[in-house]
Amino acid sequence: MFKPTQRQVFICLTVAICCALLCAPAAQGVARVEPSKFIFTLPPGGRITDAIKVTNTRDTEVEFTAVIYDWTLDQEGRLVTFRAGERADTLDGLIKFNPRRFKLAPGQSQYVRFTLTAPKSGDWLERRGIIFFEESRPSSDPLGSTMVFQVGTTVYLSFTETVHSFRLLGVKVEATPHGPPAILLGVANEGQAHIRYQIAYQISGEDGTPYAEGAGDEQLILPDSRGLLTLPIQADLPAGNYRLSLNLSFAGTTETLTSEVPFIIP
Repeated sequence: MFKPTQRQVFICLTVAICCALLCAPAAQGVARVEPSKFIFTLPPGGRITDAIKVTNTRDTEVEFTAVIYDWTLDQEGRLVTFRAGERADTLDGLIKFNPRRFKLAPGQSQYVRFTLTAPKSGDWLERRGIIFFEESRPSSDPLGSTMVFQVGTTVYLSFTETVHSFRLLGVKVEATPHGPPAILLGVANEGQAHIRYQIAYQISGEDGTPYAEGAGDEQLILPDSRGLLTLPIQADLPAGNYRLSLNLSFAGTTETLTSEVPFIIP
């Protein structure tokens, strides 16, 4: 049985993933990794190859190792990682790297190719993971610990049979005691793959007079999840009756979802 001889301290510098995660242009720290995410759809048994550019941003030579991790988001939208193979939506066994381990001089870049192979059968749940490039450094800790620095990119793999299903559970505008009123949206992902969506809104008075319009940042919701999204209305609305017109657009599709809700500012 393997027994570690050193205590390890993990310091993670990741492109990750609060709901804004998946939009950063690059991750920076011990390295720069480009792009920040990959989204693939394959038929059963299909295969695809792509590449990640890793650049050493330090002023010394660094040895990196490519490692795949499972991940999810907690109820606050924070990233939670697991060793590969611990979750049903793992990429473990479906991904191979070339090279897996490599050294880079200061400022030098390396393209790391990876191949994804879709299973030939299954329940077609979307698979996802984070490819971390890890660097280990000895610590000044007298116990002889090792610091592991990580920088990475996210990978989504869905299949031609994967089901996508988004539901808008409810919409309302709620006045707040301090500050502007807010749009509250209850949303659910009842499908097998993540969904990225963006909200745009318009507010008009009873007579059709426009008062405000705006848009929120792109949002991420994972499969089999529900969430409550709060979007402040950046306008000074006097007391009266209004109508909220809402439009949701979905990344990677031409699908939209619209809703109109009357509300009152007392």
